[in-house]
Order: sequence, then C-alpha cells, then structure tokens
Amino acid sequence: MNAKEYIDRAKIKHFDEKNFDGAIADLTEAIRLEPDNDFAYYARGLVYRDKGLVYRDKNEFDAAIADFTKAIQLVPEEGGNYFNRGLVYACKNNKDMAVSDLEMAVKLEPQNSKYREALGEMKRP
Repeated sequence: MNAKEYIDRAKIKHFDEKNFDGAIADLTEAIRLEPDNDFAYYARGLVYRDKGLVYRDKNEFDAAIADFTKAIQLVPEEGGNYFNRGLVYACKNNKDMAVSDLEMAVKLEPQNSKYREALGEMKRP
C-alpha cells in the first residue's frame, strides 16, 4: 500500500469505526512512507486529539501537539494546523498557547468564522 491508501484507511478506522489505535498505526505507516506528508501528521494529530478527549489522556494531547507542530513546520501557511493545535492546548488548559495558535489561524485565514469564533471564546474572561 502507498501513503494515500494508508491515510484513506485511517479515515475509515477513525471516523467510522472509532478505532483510534488502528488509525494511528496506519497514519504512522503513511508517515514512514512519506515523512514530509503534512496531511498525514495533521490527520494523526486529529486522531490523537480525539483519543485524548475520549479517554481523558493528557499524553494523547501531547502527541497531538507534536503532530500539529510537525505539520506546521512542513506547511506554515496552513491555518488548520494552528487551529487544531490551539484547541488541544485549550484541552490542556494552556490558554496562552491556545490564544497564540488561534490568533495565527485567524491571521492566516481571516475569512474563517470558525477560527474567529474559537479565538473569541478563548479570549473571554
């Protein structure tokens, strides 16, 4: 299988089957095959984030942050990476980092109302 096929299979495992570990394994293989595939890091970050939310496991959030950070390094102009990393920082109660990332997401994609709304929520006292 190639990286795209692993990514496609991971989407099914993640969204349809809620098989977090299977999705992570497939995305890890996609990254092994294509280490500069920013989408694979982004997708794996989403899986780690969701797994962390389900199991309330802070280690999963740390893994999600690492993957979103790698995706940002590969494609720094993609607002979605900052947005999702910001949401994970919010899950970890790190408001300063969450606001910083959400501000960057809005700066990169000012037309995205979801990003603006999330930033407004984070800035509320």
